[in-house]
Amino acid sequence: MKQRLVFITNIAAPYQVKFCYALQEHFDTEFWFYDQLTARRPDWWKVPLGDRCKVLKSNYFAGPLNYVSLQVFQELARFKPDIILVAGFTPLHSLILKLAKRKGSKVVVLSEPIRDVSGEDNASDKLLEQANAKWKTRIIHTMFRDADLIFGMGQVARDQFVREFGFLEEQVVNAPYPIDIDAYFDHPLRVKRRGDPVRILFANRLIDRYQPLVALEAYRALKRDYPNLSLALNRDGHLYEACCDYIKEHDLEGVTFLDEIDAWDNMHLVYRDSDILVLPATYSNGNLTIIEACASGMGVVVSRQVDNVSGHLTEGENCFKCEPTAASLEASLRNYLEAPERLAPHGALSKQRVENRRNRATAATYRQLFTQAHII
Repeated sequence: MKQRLVFITNIAAPYQVKFCYALQEHFDTEFWFYDQLTARRPDWWKVPLGDRCKVLKSNYFAGPLNYVSLQVFQELARFKPDIILVAGFTPLHSLILKLAKRKGSKVVVLSEPIRDVSGEDNASDKLLEQANAKWKTRIIHTMFRDADLIFGMGQVARDQFVREFGFLEEQVVNAPYPIDIDAYFDHPLRVKRRGDPVRILFANRLIDRYQPLVALEAYRALKRDYPNLSLALNRDGHLYEACCDYIKEHDLEGVTFLDEIDAWDNMHLVYRDSDILVLPATYSNGNLTIIEACASGMGVVVSRQVDNVSGHLTEGENCFKCEPTAASLEASLRNYLEAPERLAPHGALSKQRVENRRNRATAATYRQLFTQAHII
């Protein structure tokens, strides 16, 4: 008989829903979400949940306390999980941990690095440290010191949780994000010659730390030398109006917004029809758009402020890196535009390097990490 596993997290992100069913090979799995969607995500993110995923009832978002749910304890009593995964160091998850330990369940906490910022969209890359928030790091450690395992989503997170929060070395591991990329591997490599049309893709939300206006400024400079260049931008984010104003002010041609995506399962077509991904971020924990671009076989230009990409990106081999400025992004993009024949070999190598990020591989990795930690 398979062990029962439940994953409890904020919203029903499509890649999380897909991952639930990939885990069925190893566990009797359910995923529970506090919300189907939030205002930060487009409507086409809503996907069928199937019979193993559900949105909990009687939830509300309590600001600094994050989500609070009355139903989650009823569901735990019903499902009687052997393993509980919770996403985030929240007060509710601390209560779940205490209850689970009494019932004999194992608890795994997943988290990205914790930044010392007032909101997710903040552009700062400053991480929470004992030196600047001793009381907060102590509280997190006290609330979750009894966790059986902590998944730091990337090496930066793992190092922070050990060094700054005081968790044990053997208690924290570097774990991969789930990501839905199977369809991307079917995309052809970009075989281009100088002068051919090239589409740049800014796939991330239009927020300060991802810097869409920097991408527009670099594009404006490049468009003079490469008239067949075009740029596609994400439609969501609070900088949308600022981007529209910039396009209008500078009379930019060839810029479109990704406002015709009708379903999650069609999102990969945006990548298929693009050639180079750009992410001039001031901070990113290694965004999933980069993995998607690699699986698609695109060229990639990302800033040096993007963490957790060393496993699949090597500068000059399958990507180019830049500083988070328009001038640096422009210079890095010229490496592809001056020699577009680089796109195909870069894309081929990228596809190979992210093969292990398919959901079935990530599910096997999670099982292996549980085994190594004696959770199963």
